[in-house]
Amino acid sequence: MKKLLLPAAIAALSGAPVFADTAIGLAGDRSLVSIDLATGQVTGVTEVDYDGRLHGIDYRPATDTLIGVTEGFDVVNIDPETGTWEALVTMDTELPIEDGAVVIVDINPAADALRFMSGITNHRVNLTTGAVMVDGDLSFTDGTEGMPMVGGTAYSNSFGRPEATAMYNIDTELHALLRQTAPNDGDNTVLGMPDVMFEGPVAFDIVTDAEGMNTAWLSANGMLHTISLEDGSITESWEIEGLDVTLRDITVMTAAD
Repeated sequence: MKKLLLPAAIAALSGAPVFADTAIGLAGDRSLVSIDLATGQVTGVTEVDYDGRLHGIDYRPATDTLIGVTEGFDVVNIDPETGTWEALVTMDTELPIEDGAVVIVDINPAADALRFMSGITNHRVNLTTGAVMVDGDLSFTDGTEGMPMVGGTAYSNSFGRPEATAMYNIDTELHALLRQTAPNDGDNTVLGMPDVMFEGPVAFDIVTDAEGMNTAWLSANGMLHTISLEDGSITESWEIEGLDVTLRDITVMTAAD
């Protein structure tokens, strides 16, 4: 694993990174790319047995499963080793998605609900019934001009069913880390700018260990980074060895104790 330790890396990160996990990246229409975070090595690629495109994937900590969202707006459980899947729920309201637009698929671990967004449209999905709550459009409440251009989303405390969580976004227009301070209202504030200009899709996730330590992972420009959730600064960077595709989503499957 080729690793670059950036200045003030350890001080900027809230605790040491969690490495005893496997990252699952989504590439193409339905390819799952397994990455060993301890080595930065691609360990395998699995095709999901689905005739279509997955909008995104995420780890659901309440059930310890990988979920995905299909073109038909079905939420499905996916076996990352075999690519087989089973339907969970179908959304009762579709998300409007422009051609080529980024789609956000991310689990709120405290509510055990799905945050499903594209553009500035902000949906919340009940994973038991499929009922969709159309929440407030994404906007800035800190004086930042324009609208958020969210390319990746992650929640903190994604271990089991936490009492509290916080929602963070990567803005690909500003090249910035955002905090969605009122997720259901769509309110966003800028926390800081990672030291990287994004080219193409990004992928973002936060892994939480059993002690409650959060580590934020960002995949961009063919690299894997850990970033500070305080100001968005990059703390460490890795080349992903064996990666020959572009990741458009990523989630970390937490290792069992």
